[in-house]
Amino acid sequence: MYTIKDIAKLANVSQSTVSKALNDRHDISQKTKDKILKIAKQHNFTPHNISKLNIKTMTENIGVVFCREERPLSGNPFYSRILEGIEGELVLNNYNLILHLLQEQVNGSIPKMIKDRKIDGLILIGIMTKEFMEMMRNVDIPIMHVDPAAEYTEFNKVTIDNERGAFLATQHLISKGHKDIAFISGVLERSSFSCRFNGFKKAMNLHNISVKDEYVMAEGVEKGYEQVCEILKLKKRPTAIFFSNDENALYGYKAINDFGLKIPEDISIVGFDDISMSKYSSPPLTTVRVYKEEIGSVAVRNLLPLIKNKPVSPLHVLVPTRFIERESVKDIR
Repeated sequence: MYTIKDIAKLANVSQSTVSKALNDRHDISQKTKDKILKIAKQHNFTPHNISKLNIKTMTENIGVVFCREERPLSGNPFYSRILEGIEGELVLNNYNLILHLLQEQVNGSIPKMIKDRKIDGLILIGIMTKEFMEMMRNVDIPIMHVDPAAEYTEFNKVTIDNERGAFLATQHLISKGHKDIAFISGVLERSSFSCRFNGFKKAMNLHNISVKDEYVMAEGVEKGYEQVCEILKLKKRPTAIFFSNDENALYGYKAINDFGLKIPEDISIVGFDDISMSKYSSPPLTTVRVYKEEIGSVAVRNLLPLIKNKPVSPLHVLVPTRFIERESVKDIR
């Protein structure tokens, strides 16, 4: 009796591709499907044989690959919440989660769960190297990339409405009379921070306010303390600072306090992300809320249909943000 393995060998394709053809899946080409069905017919192999062989074509597992960068996932207030959203949505849909942590930026090889076909779909979270993304282009399973560091137009992705969120935050500062506004960020090579900088500049330009070079610093996600210290040493310091992420803003709080200044009396602060610590800072941080659990949930809800039907073009889902006003901005009008 011929098996799926035998048909795959004769057709020069993987066993999973044979299973897809026999189950009339849409994520393989018609040419490949016809070739496999022809070989199967020649050797009296029909889809009915699959049940006899007790072969299950779907794993009901979704893989998540996360690049942990310099700290564990549990210590990341942004990505850990996205993972919670992914896990919750998978439970609702009776899928299992298989998590693979990339130990460092040099993502050397394809994770074993992908090579062994242990998953039906894949979600990528965090900063992936170009080399790793090149390998992912050749993976024959649906992929959803969450908050990608760079613009990968050929991948399905879920992104944050970073530009509009930053625009609204900057607009708020301007509406309170601030014109000398600094921008402190992670590196602008990262897509999310670049979009937030664009939103900041658009709001400034709309009100004919120049963006001063000495007020723009983008040296890293956890460099808020050092960058604020540099800003405060300037001959003319800004009246407000927009931080592209809340962690940097909270580091900035300490720098401002160490300089003997007060928020918002001496300098106003706005952040981005609305991590849990933001509302407990002193004073509570005005920020832009990113719906982190929802991002994870949206990634799953859009990935599951792709497992059955391959899209004609890459899917791009934009998750909105919300401006949250608290007590870290002073009205100086």
